Amino acid sequence: MAPTRILMIGRKTMCLEGLSAILSASPGIEVIGRSTDWKDGLARAATLEPDIVIVDMVHCEECGPATPVACVSALESTKVILVGLPDADSGIIDAFEAGALGYLTLSGQSAEDVRRVVTTVAAGEAALDPKLSAGVLSRMRRLARSAGPGPAREATPTERENDVLELLVAGRSNREIAHALNVSESTVKNHLHALYAKLGVESRSQAISEAIRRGLATP
Repeated sequence: MAPTRILMIGRKTMCLEGLSAILSASPGIEVIGRSTDWKDGLARAATLEPDIVIVDMVHCEECGPATPVACVSALESTKVILVGLPDADSGIIDAFEAGALGYLTLSGQSAEDVRRVVTTVAAGEAALDPKLSAGVLSRMRRLARSAGPGPAREATPTERENDVLELLVAGRSNREIAHALNVSESTVKNHLHALYAKLGVESRSQAISEAIRRGLATP
């Protein structure tokens, strides 16, 4: 089984160095790159196509986006784990609503906590640091429940996700979608994961039905 490939973005700090050491020593996880510059990190993410990008928001003020939403939006083609947020409660909620799948505080957590978050996100599921406040966890659980099948969650797909959706409804395979959009199949899969979450579905057929129901694509 191929390892989960991780790209990290953020200044060289002790917490990010520690996180890198934990992940590098973990079976089934490979740190494929580090970048201290935001623009360079975006370029490397596009070239390397990692499974997960980890961004240190606290220690990337000079090189990163101003908000977690901007960060997640810029990395829409991959799974995103954010590390630390200055305004944790609202920032975490905003990040997950924007499409982030993981959050780490790096405050007194164990190596096992880190690995659990990464492996859960790699499987396409949301994962939070277990040491978050009860209030944040409660709000995140309500968010997760609202993502169930049906009209409860009406998150809007991005422009590129809409492109994927149109091709999906047209009956194209992942390979055909990748060719049409000039991206890799892994990128297409990442877009599909994001679409399933936003549409509140679990399969291609459900995604097609829900997209047509919402008027997001024409049959």
